[in-house]
Amino acid sequence: MTTDDFALYDAAYVLGALPQADRREFEDHLKFCAACATSVSELAGLPGLMSKVSIEQLTNEPEPVPETLLPSLARAVRRERARRRLVVGAAACAAACLIAASTVAISRPDTPTRAPVTSSASRSGTSNLALTAVVPSPITASTRLVDMGWGTQIDLTCAYRATSLYAAGGVPYAMIVIDRHGTTEQVATWKALPNRTITVMGASSRARKDIAAVEIRTLDGQTILRRSI
Repeated sequence: MTTDDFALYDAAYVLGALPQADRREFEDHLKFCAACATSVSELAGLPGLMSKVSIEQLTNEPEPVPETLLPSLARAVRRERARRRLVVGAAACAAACLIAASTVAISRPDTPTRAPVTSSASRSGTSNLALTAVVPSPITASTRLVDMGWGTQIDLTCAYRATSLYAAGGVPYAMIVIDRHGTTEQVATWKALPNRTITVMGASSRARKDIAAVEIRTLDGQTILRRSI
């Protein structure tokens, strides 16, 4: 008999279920097989554990599954599915809101006021344009238009000079896009703060080639800066 033939003898040996001849062969095998000897030692406590189980416990009919178990499990599964749909829906809604808001203002409070780039450059898919003052104001700005698959991304960089015109909490402004047909679209709003350089990110569904001008306006509609494209 080979070593592998004894691999399943350990439990039967510990429980005293091996025939006498097989038992003698297995005991001879244990003298030189460390693996089988380890298995036997690990199972040595099994008879004592089994002796604590009564015959009644082994022969009794299993208790029936409660009739309420399956409905409660089904309700739990439905609740979990609803929770997952809610989480996924909330994530999708948040992503849609980020796109729809189309504006993020980044304020660098410790950065000295810098005039934005005044030179205009254009390359495939991108336009960098300085805006021209329409009325005297504390604002200078430049804008960068980038072609996107869904329309145009508009990055506006504004610099503000400290002035007594600033109200507490900042002065609100809006970025307006005007297309070739004269239709206007508000793509971002923000508050101006003294001695701050702010980058405002807007987005328009219009292609860059269809945009005729970009303006900065007050919320009551007065144009402060403008750039024709």
